[in-house]
Amino acid sequence: MFTIQVAAYDTRPPAEALVTKLATRGVKARVSGTAKPFRVRLAFYKTRQEASAEVAALKARGIVGFVAEEVPPPGARSP
Repeated sequence: MFTIQVAAYDTRPPAEALVTKLATRGVKARVSGTAKPFRVRLAFYKTRQEASAEVAALKARGIVGFVAEEVPPPGARSP
């Protein structure tokens, strides 16, 4: 499984603030992790190619991120 990471912080509050800011731009994000670093990540993708295509679309909107491999939490839905 792949995801897109747009930021990482040492504390949770700035990560949550970025999630809120992204939501105002129509981008659904989440804070990944329960200890630092608190990563701000978007969606799950089955292939690296799908995630890379979304990175390009986000870049066109001024949002910089990169593809990361991630094991989804139990019960998470696949794309």
